[in-house]
Parts: sequence; C-alpha cells; structure tokens
Amino acid sequence: MSWFTNDARTQEGALQSATDRSSDAEMRQRVAGVDVEVPVYDGPPSPYVNVDNAATTPPFNCVLDTVYAFRQYYSSVHRGTGFKSLLSTHAYEHSRQVMTGFVGADPSYHTVLFTCNATHALNKLARRLRLSPEDAVIITLMEHHSNILPWRQQGCRVLEAKVKGNDGTLDVGDLEDKLRRNAGRVKAVSVTGGSNVTGHMPPYRRIARMAHEHGAWFVLDGTQLAPHRPVRMGAPDDPERIDFFALSGHKMYAPFGCGLLVAPRKVFEDGPPDLVGGGTVHAVTSDRVVWHDLPEKEEPGTPNVVGAVALARAAREFQEIGLDNLVAHEQDLTRYCLKKLMAIDGLRIYGETDPELKRDRLGVFALEAKGFSHGLLAAILGYEWGIGVRNGCFCAQPYVRELLGVSSDEMNRVLDKLGAGDHTSVPGLVRVSLGMYNTRDEIDYLADALRSVLAHGPKARYVLHPVHKDYVPEGWHVDYDDYLPL
Repeated sequence: MSWFTNDARTQEGALQSATDRSSDAEMRQRVAGVDVEVPVYDGPPSPYVNVDNAATTPPFNCVLDTVYAFRQYYSSVHRGTGFKSLLSTHAYEHSRQVMTGFVGADPSYHTVLFTCNATHALNKLARRLRLSPEDAVIITLMEHHSNILPWRQQGCRVLEAKVKGNDGTLDVGDLEDKLRRNAGRVKAVSVTGGSNVTGHMPPYRRIARMAHEHGAWFVLDGTQLAPHRPVRMGAPDDPERIDFFALSGHKMYAPFGCGLLVAPRKVFEDGPPDLVGGGTVHAVTSDRVVWHDLPEKEEPGTPNVVGAVALARAAREFQEIGLDNLVAHEQDLTRYCLKKLMAIDGLRIYGETDPELKRDRLGVFALEAKGFSHGLLAAILGYEWGIGVRNGCFCAQPYVRELLGVSSDEMNRVLDKLGAGDHTSVPGLVRVSLGMYNTRDEIDYLADALRSVLAHGPKARYVLHPVHKDYVPEGWHVDYDDYLPL
C-alpha cells in the first residue's frame, strides 16, 4: 500500500516535467473547497473567492484522501511492534524521504527535521547556532517576523539590509556592504525566498554565494517560495548552496500542522536538543543521558505523523503537476492580475508592477485604495462580495512601515493608541495573494468588486466589532455553528 504515488520517475525528472493536465479546471479539481458558497450582506450566498493564499492554502484533495485512508492505521511511531505502529513508523519515515527528495537534500550530509511550521523551524535553528553578543546575523527589512524575532532573542547583533523605496525590492548592495563591514563576525545571512507582502523574490543564490565568501551560513526562509517555485539545497561544496531551509505545510496545501527544517547534520549532532523529553534519548539514568541519533534527537515527544504524511503527499502532488508547469501557470495568473489591478483608478499597488514580469515575482499584491482604510476595504470585500483577502502588516511590520513611509514618531503614536484599544489608526495594506487554483474569472470578479467599491462605496454601514475591533456591517449576524458544529 502507498499513500503517496506509484510514480517511479526520479525527483529531477519530476521537477522538470510538464504535463498536459494543468488546465485551470484541473488545477481547481486538485484543491478542496474551491466552490463553497458563503453568506454575503444583502444578497444570496456567493461563491467564495479566496485570494488569501499567502496566509494559508486550502488542502489538496489528495491530501485529504491520504489522511482519511491513514486514519484507521494511525498509531504511535518508533519502538512499537504492533502492525499499526510499524506501518505508522514506515509512513512517517517514508514522508521524510519524500521531503528529502523534494528539496534536493543529501541524506549523508543533511538532516531533515519535521517541525510544527517554519516559525518553529527558524526558532530551533536560531537557538542551535548558539550565537554570542559579538556575533552578527544579517536579515533584510522585508522579512516576516518569524525571520526577525528568533534572531533577536539570541542576544546577537541583528543587521537589516535595506530595501529600495520605489518598489520595495532588496538592496543587495547594502547587504553586501554589511557583510564586508562586519567581516569575520557575521555567522548567518537569513533571507526570505519570496516576500509575503510584495511578492518580490530576492536573488537568493547570489546572496548565498556572498554569505559563503564571507564565512557565513546561508538560511533561506522558503515559506512563500516552496509552494510556487522549485527549490534545491545544492551540493555541500556548491558556493550557492542553501545551508538551512525552512517551510510550512499549511502554505503548501497540507494544513495539518507540520513544517520542515533542512540543515547540515554536523550542526545538530553535538550537544543536547533545544527541547528534551520522550523520543530524544537512548537511555536516562539518575545522572546520565545518552541522546538519540538524528533526526529523533530533535523531534521530541509523539510527532505529528498525520502532518508529515500530509506534507509528503502534497509534495508528491507538486511533482505530479510538474513544477515548471506550475510556474508557467502562476506567472500567467500574476501577469493577468497585475494588468487588471493597475487599470483601476484610485488603487495603488506596492512593489514591482511590470505586468510582463521581466523580473520574476510571486502572485502577491499589496494594495491601497483611495478613501478607504485597509481594514474597511478588506471588510467590504469579504462581507459584500465573498472575497477573502488579508489586511494589516502581514507579520512584516518593518517592511510595511517602510513601504508606507511611516516614521518612528508616527508608529509610537499608533502604539499608544493600540494600548488604549484603538485599532483604527494602525497603518497597513490590503493583500491579494494567488494560489494555483485561482482563475482569470476570479481575478475579473475581484477587479469588478474593487472598481465598484471605489466608485460607489459600501452597501452597508460598518461599525467596529466591540471585541475584535474589526469592521463589520451593522446588524450582521451569522451562526457559525450552522456551518461547523463541534
């Protein structure tokens, strides 16, 4: 029995293959919930248009099928002699093999650790590098908080490479300058593979080469990149290799609480793990501990077997689609969306806006609408049009502040208001983010909605929710238990 596929192609062949099965309709058939109708203000239920994929993606149908098939065999892994335990152990470790191949890791050099998500992975890595106050880590101003705060917690110097004000792209020259000025003290350069705000993809191979030339590790936060572009770790002696790689399953159509950290084995072999307990040891006495080998040493407690299986099945689905084919499909959607959004009067797009994509970028768009706060615009799209977007700073507050030109004094005033319970003045943007299953028709619908809102305003009167402080239509009420009773 296999819950992944019987496909015998090599990983390299799978990554480079392009099939004829990738029409919009077929892409949508792979994803759950794409035709669900939702309640809207002052009208009949409307098909939900989900353009909030940078936050989380819906599951692949094949992932749901795999999890459902696995349910009757699920058991505790490792050291069990019952059939269900043996089968669960096989499924868990086979999932690790699948993910090793998916990112092009070398089993003799790398360890592939299952984590809760990319945030967990980056925290684990930051603690393991055991940085001192004299050490420096270089990140960029466009990073997600999960690639900022773990480094700050270590007490080392955290240096932020600048972005260019006109389009929010990374200033690679400033990053290189910081490497040179801090020669011998930079222990790691940690960069996003793709911005969750503007869709900008830094030239991470070039940055990796620069980091290695200065004796630093290179870390890639692949949370936004992995669902959209192929990623290969590179050989251990490749000057453009990725040393550490993190991703989250819930952004890869496998939302079951599993992520990944890929790292050189030697970094994690010596010393105790960051979390200790069951599963991490060979033996414990009153005064001694013999730690387990990798990867078990770094995966304490009963692991998320279902999440690992789901992530591996999602990786197989990407291989079946063909990542080159997926890239071409999503680039087409990105070009189309840029053209439609740029034609709307009163709408501003932050980031790269070349609809011909002379420089590749992800299908993530940060928007500002004239006359509307980000919170109000997002609410109108959701309640009146059935369109799921996200608003705010997207856990990338330094980057959004830079894009918006918010000064430190302004931000301090906002923080004071936040402390007093006033959320209305928080700076932010509205984000549209595409997934493989979105269509041109959905983009047309989004553009029509934005054009209508900017021209005519909302249908409802919006008030702030007394608890959540978000905008809601006055008098709006939905019993969510009707949709999902627990």
